[in-house]
Amino acid sequence: MNQAHWELLSKSAAAIWAAFGPLVGVCIGAYLARRWQRDQWIADNKRSEYRKLLTTPARTFTSLLELRASGVALGPKDQRTLFNLEVRASAVILDRIFIPDEVNGMNLLKRWNQALRDYDKTLNADAFGKAFGLIANDVRKSAAKITKDKKPL
Repeated sequence: MNQAHWELLSKSAAAIWAAFGPLVGVCIGAYLARRWQRDQWIADNKRSEYRKLLTTPARTFTSLLELRASGVALGPKDQRTLFNLEVRASAVILDRIFIPDEVNGMNLLKRWNQALRDYDKTLNADAFGKAFGLIANDVRKSAAKITKDKKPL
């Protein structure tokens, strides 16, 4: 090829790039924005699940202490309430969609059920509070990793 061909090829490439370059830039920008938006959506859902993982067992914890505070045997209505509270908290631990590996890694269901059984047997509120506190601290630590593990685009 001679010099004229190279100049023609160069001008043609520049014209084509002028037409398609912005389109390529827009596509890359859209891809990056979509990826960031998806990552943000997942992080928001994880935060929401962690929040529920903290609030539901915490409400169950306080409700159990209130039910058992009198020290007398529970009537049928209170026993049903107790059962429903325990089932609800266990369901929240089990039904995490975005953080199941983290929940399983912390062994939350086993620890929660053990804390409940120990409290049912002993009615030792201090030991129950300590067990619940350890669980809640582990959940908080795991939740804090969401913002620390942010991946750059």
